[in-house]
Amino acid sequence: MSIAILKGVIHGRTIELDAEPELPDGQRVSVQVQPEEPPPKWLERFTVDPSIALGKLLVKGTRLLADDLVRLAEEGRSDEDLRRLHPELTAEDVDAVRQYAKVPAGLRSSFGGWAEDAEELDKYLQWTRQNRKLMRREIEQ
Repeated sequence: MSIAILKGVIHGRTIELDAEPELPDGQRVSVQVQPEEPPPKWLERFTVDPSIALGKLLVKGTRLLADDLVRLAEEGRSDEDLRRLHPELTAEDVDAVRQYAKVPAGLRSSFGGWAEDAEELDKYLQWTRQNRKLMRREIEQ
């Protein structure tokens, strides 16, 4: 038995799927419906600008590399220190840097490539969370 996670939109009693389920018409299925989690707000504080740094995340509205700020935070700099060093940062920017720093370093290094299509990154992260939940349920049963 294979388990597929498909996304779609509910219209009354009908669910319009974003992709073909690759099952024959008339196939009976069991459906678990849950609302999607919104993308993390902190991700909206970053952008990619190849004219500044190719494939690197920048704090929106600045020329500051997110990874450089993470290094400062990991060195023990306080939020006030970061804002004093870079007055163009807002409190929300610093919070976003701290959230970004919680992402494993290997995944952080790939963010710049993904960030040009943040929607795809959000889909991937949601897919990963859902698969982990499904695997936990299977293990518990």
